[in-house]
Amino acid sequence: MPSPRWLEQFGLATLVVVSAAWLVGLVLILLRPVFISHDSLSNNVHVWWISQQIWGGSGLPMHIGVLANGQALTFPYASIPWLSAALVWPLLGDRAVSLWLVIGLVSTIGATFWTFPSLRKAWWAVAVLANPALVISPFLGQLPFLWSIACFTFAMGMWRRGKVLAAVVLASAAQIMHPAVTLPIAVVVIAVWLPFEQPQRRRPLIGWWLLTVAICLPAVWAVFQSPVIAETTPLVQMAALLQTVSVRLLVVLIPMMMVGLQYQKRLRVLPWVPALLSLIFVAAQIPMYQPFGMDFAWGALRRDAAPSADAFAESGQVTSGDTYRVLSGFDGKYALYAVARNGGVLDAEFFPEGLHRGAFASLSDYSAFLRTRSVEHVVAFPSYGLKYRRSNEPETLKRMVAAGCVDGVGVTRVPGGSDWALYNVEIGC
Repeated sequence: MPSPRWLEQFGLATLVVVSAAWLVGLVLILLRPVFISHDSLSNNVHVWWISQQIWGGSGLPMHIGVLANGQALTFPYASIPWLSAALVWPLLGDRAVSLWLVIGLVSTIGATFWTFPSLRKAWWAVAVLANPALVISPFLGQLPFLWSIACFTFAMGMWRRGKVLAAVVLASAAQIMHPAVTLPIAVVVIAVWLPFEQPQRRRPLIGWWLLTVAICLPAVWAVFQSPVIAETTPLVQMAALLQTVSVRLLVVLIPMMMVGLQYQKRLRVLPWVPALLSLIFVAAQIPMYQPFGMDFAWGALRRDAAPSADAFAESGQVTSGDTYRVLSGFDGKYALYAVARNGGVLDAEFFPEGLHRGAFASLSDYSAFLRTRSVEHVVAFPSYGLKYRRSNEPETLKRMVAAGCVDGVGVTRVPGGSDWALYNVEIGC
């Protein structure tokens, strides 16, 4: 049934408004000296360090020297976007990462409309742009995922057009960039797609995809070499993976479902259906606001770097090559980034699962923790206790100072520092 002219015109006007809103949001991301959101600074620290190695003539070591006591991999994933962003870092600095984030988002949107041309119509296009899973990705700073899903969506379009080689190359690149997320997404997408594929193309589809899986096996291996795997339980890893994949899957699954709705013949799709979908997608972002941290993510559009973090990093109290545990809150891990850029080595990667924001059962428990991570200094900002109320680490540090030496680990408070508390850790006291 054709759409009434007024509904179509309203849809075009709405598309302009939604597109303009996206444009404003992306420009605001680019205007920040450092875009600080939940996942963004993990990209910055890797790209900065890779750039230092490349342009400093040191080559590319397997391990990144400033994370997890130098045991973290340079490329646990995201090899293509991080390496390419590092090449332009000397020109753009932190904005190179922001630009690559925007490129990933624009490429994902472009890939969606290229792969599914029927979604270019006004209200259908609005629904694509209002997809809540798509909205949260750039503002959370999910650069590797956006580059990966853009390549995977382009691969789908290539396959639909019979360009097998291009589809294999793009699907391989997608899974290499983010195997932990894109491989499960590929399994679901192929399972959904297969019944609608031409019978003679079903077996080749599975065969060519299995080839891409074989190609990306080294990237899969790299995921399991990350220190965070050893620092967390399989249950925690599985829960985090399921939550991550289930949400990000919707970036490509929702457009597929909308195309399926367009072409199914059992029900008549009324002209106002895509408009209703657009409203539902907008409304769905309200319950996603806090559970997915979008309150903090939207704040990234006007968030500045924490002055106290920069003050500490530039205070002369960061000893180059020493291992630091950094306790800060409400700063998107910026204090960790500042310490790393000023010569400190961090005790963990930027993954939340490995940062350990929980409580310690006893001084002996904390002593063992510091020894295991070879921590030499702990810096605690007041914001940490306000953010992570379940953690008792600031109080445990004070108790360690009073106790003197606990199981061969001693902690002493360094005088000074009104905006932070610095502790030296002696292992073998």
